[in-house]
Amino acid sequence: MKGFLSFGKVALFLILFGTASLFAQEGILRITSVPEGVSIEVAGKSAGKTPVLTVLKPGKYGVKATLAGYTTVNETVEIVENEVTRMSLTMDKLSSKTASPWSRGAKGSLRIVTDRTSVDVYIDGERAGSKTPLTVEDLSAGLHQVILVSGDRADSSRVFIQSGKTATLNKSFEEDASSKKKGTFLGGLKSRLDSRRQALPAQVTLQLAKGTAQKDSNIILGEGESLYLSFQYRKEGTTEWVARELLTGNKEEDTFTLEKGTYDILITYALYKEPTGLVNILLGSKKEKVKEKKETIKKEFKADTGYTYVVSYDASSGFAFIINEKALETVLD
Repeated sequence: MKGFLSFGKVALFLILFGTASLFAQEGILRITSVPEGVSIEVAGKSAGKTPVLTVLKPGKYGVKATLAGYTTVNETVEIVENEVTRMSLTMDKLSSKTASPWSRGAKGSLRIVTDRTSVDVYIDGERAGSKTPLTVEDLSAGLHQVILVSGDRADSSRVFIQSGKTATLNKSFEEDASSKKKGTFLGGLKSRLDSRRQALPAQVTLQLAKGTAQKDSNIILGEGESLYLSFQYRKEGTTEWVARELLTGNKEEDTFTLEKGTYDILITYALYKEPTGLVNILLGSKKEKVKEKKETIKKEFKADTGYTYVVSYDASSGFAFIINEKALETVLD
């Protein structure tokens, strides 16, 4: 038995010595993800599924992360000699809205032409593009609300789409501006502008706070700790949930638009701790969830209004968030 223990000590010494020798010449790349099981390619070669641990020579490498049902992530990482480089990925889910928010039943197309090239296009509250001319395919047959925003001007129209056909929407921002200067607008302009404003989407921003929600001091996270947020929402009267995720050190802010209305919201907070120490890293120890909190709220989002959710954590007060609400006051013609 003593001989076996002596042999084990010698083997451990050789492993650690060999690892130290290897580590002195190269670097180690450690990749984790939320969720786990993401396929990783480094420099075009498969490195396995997360959590991934691989030894590389110093230099810059392209990293590709793929998982069915999630958006593909492409990033660049630099490996430094004698160091462990950690990469933490948060994968964004693909929803039916992301893939094609309008593709139900019979379909047609819409071509949008304007006298400006930089135009944000929203169809039924969903962003469809930012430059015109633009052709949107796979629109369901029927009426659709189209909002065009360019600089300080916006226009709202309702367009009827026929199955198998392409409708065209032409918009001249300069012509409208000229008409306004000449005083040729008809009566009831204010009423029409108010109606257009009510058709504009709300803008929602999620942030992991640099300080706590109540104070201006920095969040103090221990070594290897990270704050995770899952923000799920669905409009009242629908069944489909859409999820947005943030993670400290990776994706810490996300902005998106929602059509006005009342939404059910499920917020999940979690504090994770990454294993530290060379032995734990080499053994592939998984990230541990230290704390978790869930809460549900019901929130009404108003048209043309910005909402900023600031999420924070500290050891004394735990998880918290505040909501800042501000009218966007988009200028309409």
